[in-house]
Amino acid sequence: MLRYKLQFATVGVHQGAAHPVAVTIPSGTTLQVTDDSADANGFVEVEWHGERLQIFAVDLQNRGQLIKVRSAGAGG
Repeated sequence: MLRYKLQFATVGVHQGAAHPVAVTIPSGTTLQVTDDSADANGFVEVEWHGERLQIFAVDLQNRGQLIKVRSAGAGG
């Protein structure tokens, strides 16, 4: 799975039980992308503190830095 470290704070959307809630995700936060297929509104799904949020794919790309993850089969 892809992981990004945010260089700048950004807004995510938590799909609450009653209605969506906007939350500010602080800079320095590491997000794990759980679904990188952007929906019709341009959102991708990420995990933060065990919660699933939606964030604009363009915000993730512009405000985050991709963290390189070694593959399971890599030796070293």
